[in-house]
Amino acid sequence: MPRHLRIEYPGALYHVLNRGNYRRDVFATDGNKQAFERTVFAACERCGWVLHAYCLMDNHYHLAVETPQPNLSRGMQWLQATYANRFNRLVKDRGHLFQGRFKSLIVDRDAYLGPLLHYLHLNPVRAGAVSIEALRHWRWSSLWYLFRKRLRPACLNVATCLYTAGHLADTPAGRKRYLAYLDWLLESDERMKSQKADAMSRGWALGTKPFKKDLLENDRVRWVESVGRESAEARQLVWEGLLDKMLAYHAKSGPDAEGEKKSALWKVMIAHVMKTHTDVTNGWLSEHLHMGTPRGVSRYVAAFERAGRHRRRDYKRMIAQITT
Repeated sequence: MPRHLRIEYPGALYHVLNRGNYRRDVFATDGNKQAFERTVFAACERCGWVLHAYCLMDNHYHLAVETPQPNLSRGMQWLQATYANRFNRLVKDRGHLFQGRFKSLIVDRDAYLGPLLHYLHLNPVRAGAVSIEALRHWRWSSLWYLFRKRLRPACLNVATCLYTAGHLADTPAGRKRYLAYLDWLLESDERMKSQKADAMSRGWALGTKPFKKDLLENDRVRWVESVGRESAEARQLVWEGLLDKMLAYHAKSGPDAEGEKKSALWKVMIAHVMKTHTDVTNGWLSEHLHMGTPRGVSRYVAAFERAGRHRRRDYKRMIAQITT
């Protein structure tokens, strides 16, 4: 099974989720849910996380967490292992409790954080576990604490969901308006689509293309090429970023690539760098550099290497400049 893409840096926001192994109901009872909830709060306190929202269903969980320090993996390892040990002791069982490693999608604060929080709060309604009218009394999400101010744990920040629903205040009136806002979202398919609900649990990041490219170009991910099919989009963004840098180095652009000959030296240099340092495909290079067929790309690069051009000073100078 491919490993999920991990991106960690100070101040990152995540949608974290996982299921019980074989979709097992690991939170089937209120006692299970309460134990996991306590473990989540303890993990947040241990790691200094800010919990913006969460939701527990019978066989899976969702968390929206912010990590002031780059410690998501370490904290989640503790959280899942601690709960699994407690659960297995209770039911006198052993073995894996969760469906492998947790999944984490990094979140664009400006474009996706609000929709994510509303998505988590509406999750039990969409699953048929509770009606929208009774949602404020659903015990196993952060929305329950929104209406019980004195019981809120220190790590839980409910102000974010209120603010992203129209700058609402943490007052009785503001909380009532938030419920009305969730009802308004739910009653219209178009409104839910505008909240990007269908994409909240897919891929490796929740954000715009510029947001994703910035993550990758700032060297926050060092293992994009080896994390499996789930990072296909991330790999292509890395290829695009590297190509942009090398086009700028040669003072070239997309129209230049289209207008110049397939085997132009600068094109072959770029193709050689990308084939050496990434798992880019010949098809992708032939399309973006206008080098003819994928087989032609392979032929040009092989001839370039046989001639020893990759050892020339101009090639090494290009490598040095684009990697600084």
